[in-house]
Amino acid sequence: MDEQFFTSEVKEMERTLYRVAYSYLHSNEDAADAVQDALLKGWEKRGSLREEQYFRTWLTRILINVCNVRHRKHHFELPLTEATASSQGDSHHEFYLRDAMADMDIKYRVPLMLFYLDGFSLKETAQILGLPKGTVKSRIARAKKQLRDLFKDEEVFEDETL
Repeated sequence: MDEQFFTSEVKEMERTLYRVAYSYLHSNEDAADAVQDALLKGWEKRGSLREEQYFRTWLTRILINVCNVRHRKHHFELPLTEATASSQGDSHHEFYLRDAMADMDIKYRVPLMLFYLDGFSLKETAQILGLPKGTVKSRIARAKKQLRDLFKDEEVFEDETL
């Protein structure tokens, strides 16, 4: 893998990497640091990737591992203090989803985010998380049900279904 390929792929998935890190760490600074650490590890281990078509899945898995290590080291969870909808390009609906997802258990939040917000396929999401495809599918379904239950009395998504 050459530097140009690595750089172009990272630029395309920069936002996805940050979302994943923020989902785990709930801090802008920690998320940015985790992304940087993951990129460094990815660059150093780029020779271990057998097929370039799996680059995004591979790098996202590295990031999740980095986030898990950081989370274990700190032994605490920070409350969500910033609305992430202030990021460029986030829609009005995404603001409500992100706010609702902040309180969701991480085992449901991350698969939902990877699948719907970041556009990974079910198979890719399962590979990233190191889980069977059926487990990921059921976690996404449970997460969607939690969101439906949360918003059933709200008019936030009156014209759309989850």
